[in-house]
Amino acid sequence: MKYTGRKIINAIGNRTGLTKMICTIFELQKEPQKKYQIKSDVVFGVFNDSHGNRIELLSGLRDRIKPMWRSMVNPVDTAIVAPPIATMQQKMANQKSALTRIENFLQTQSLSFVGKEILEIGAYDGSSAYAFAEFGAKRVLATDMAAYYINQSPGGVVSKEAIASKNVELKQTRDAYSNLIKPQAAASVSFIEDDICTSTVASESVDVIVSWEVLEHITNPNEAFKQMSRVLKKGGFAFHEYNPFFSIDGGHSLCTLDFPWGHARLEDKDFERYYDELRPDEKDVSLSFFRNNLNRMTLSHLNDCMEQNGLRPLSIIPWYDENDQANLTNEMLNQCKNIHPTAEHVDLVAPIVWVLCQKI
Repeated sequence: MKYTGRKIINAIGNRTGLTKMICTIFELQKEPQKKYQIKSDVVFGVFNDSHGNRIELLSGLRDRIKPMWRSMVNPVDTAIVAPPIATMQQKMANQKSALTRIENFLQTQSLSFVGKEILEIGAYDGSSAYAFAEFGAKRVLATDMAAYYINQSPGGVVSKEAIASKNVELKQTRDAYSNLIKPQAAASVSFIEDDICTSTVASESVDVIVSWEVLEHITNPNEAFKQMSRVLKKGGFAFHEYNPFFSIDGGHSLCTLDFPWGHARLEDKDFERYYDELRPDEKDVSLSFFRNNLNRMTLSHLNDCMEQNGLRPLSIIPWYDENDQANLTNEMLNQCKNIHPTAEHVDLVAPIVWVLCQKI
């Protein structure tokens, strides 16, 4: 473990009590380190928040943090369609590689995906659900909420008709992925519309719950973990990988501002005023996403949600980014903490977190 990472985790452990579980920080290795060069960026303006902070706006920062943001703000077509076969095959290969890596991690806890009945939250195009089936899962129940995709679409209005239409699009893409694996494996996968906060999945019906980049979007984390505990069989486990709200890219494409950690440093009224003054054309869709599709769960809150609902935390692994750590200042951290008191240094420098817990 890197010395810097050890210092961070000791700090959060001393302040929040997280050291009572297995909690380790690793250097992020999934992709090349992103170079934001924040300290040398060109300042193009200033935003004054309601707390008297004078915040410099940096040219091009948004493009470096979320290069594809324009496709979310001004999509040519918001319909969900199946990509070319070669692209789908590559994605499936990537999914299987990820499952192998996580399976190796699970085996350190004497756990496995193989032969299990799995509930996937936030299944989207179905690629990961079918990857699980081919990996050796006994059954995969994949869930998602069409309203999430409608909320992040310009002009999108959630209605029964809109949800039905979006689910038709999702089914077409999922069917395309099902054709890439053996029919017997594909037959073990099923999909339903379901909100984990008010889930209709039967109690004690699954061995494993999984999700990828979903926890940050759950509207009520405590209710979600309560439902996960209900749905899991005794001794069953949950594994989640997510992109926390407090990370530098945690605002996603719609809510990444022109200064680092902007989405976490501004309270709601200042966030809205920022869009009024600087991005009026993006205001409606970005505010909808900011208020409806992103929660403010810190690692401390995450731990509490699990423990309070009969789920024993086995491991929380924040994969920290050295560039983010270098760019974070005490002023930025304090501005964030003034709005979100339980946020700590580690919450801001970890763009990816792994979570493993088990039902007691």
